[in-house]
Formats: sequence, C-alpha cells, structure tokens
Amino acid sequence: MTASLAMDDLIASTGVSYRALTNPSFMDNLLRQVESIKNQGMFFLPISGDLKQPSCATRDTAAVAAKLLLDHSWGGVASRPVLGPEDLSYHDMAQIMSEVLGKPVRFQLLTGEAYKTRLLSRGMSEAMAQGNLDMWVAYNQGLDTAEPRTPESTTPTSFRQWCEEVLKPAVLA
Repeated sequence: MTASLAMDDLIASTGVSYRALTNPSFMDNLLRQVESIKNQGMFFLPISGDLKQPSCATRDTAAVAAKLLLDHSWGGVASRPVLGPEDLSYHDMAQIMSEVLGKPVRFQLLTGEAYKTRLLSRGMSEAMAQGNLDMWVAYNQGLDTAEPRTPESTTPTSFRQWCEEVLKPAVLA
C-alpha cells in the first residue's frame, strides 16, 4: 500500500487532473476463503473481529471509476473514497454470512505469524507475505476508517446483498 500511495503522490505532482479512489477492504477478498467458509464454517484474518470499518464491493468501485472516467467536467487532484453502505466488524460479517448461508459461520482471529506462515505455504514470497501482513496490521490500527463517510463516499452494495449475490453462489458451487 505504501508504494501505491507513493505512486498516487507522484502522478498528482505532475499537474494532470487526477482522482485516486480510496478503497477499504473489498468484500470480494473474502472469496479467497470460500473453502474454509464452506467446509469449516469459519474465515480467518489477523485483525480484531470487533473493529467496525467500511468494506466495499468491487462492482461499486468499478461503477465509481467508470463514472469519473466518463465525466469530463472535473479537474485538479483529489481522492474519492468508496466506502460501501455501512461499517461492519468481522463478527458482524460472520453473522450475516450465517443468515444468508443458513449455517453457522464464525470469524477467527489469526496471529500475524500464523497468517504470514499461511501465505508463505501458498507460495507467496517473503516480501509479499510481509507486505500483506503489514497491510492487515494497518487495517487493525484504523487505516480503513481514515476517510470520513459522506453521502458521496457511501456506495450501494450492502454486505448482505453481496453475500446473497456473490458469496452464496461461490459457496454452493
């Protein structure tokens, strides 16, 4: 993420009109845990299960990006948060998953070491695994809550809707 933010700053410094979408965690990233949700009724991350934060569907990010690309009336440099409709904790998400899937699902906190070991065992490089863990540490310290929620930054796809339309079909497949 640090490299991404540095690239935003570099592009912005050129004087071109530029909008940087600022996204929290994507709901769609939970698809990486479909097997554990399906087989164990659990999903795992190195973050507090009680921390309420925004989460957005990638389709909402795409819609915001397309709207900006097609609108030639803006200029200058700014960020455009894409925050989803509500702040939820991972325990909240587990409850919603349980209701949508019709079976118990729970969130399990992983230690940073266990999370990194899991990434390494799946073939991720040491640097990438550490960067991924560092991102989750930053999320746990409030990174995803840095942008204020406004009507413009609030996007339509709820976590429940995403679970019904995206997660449930993936779990049932």
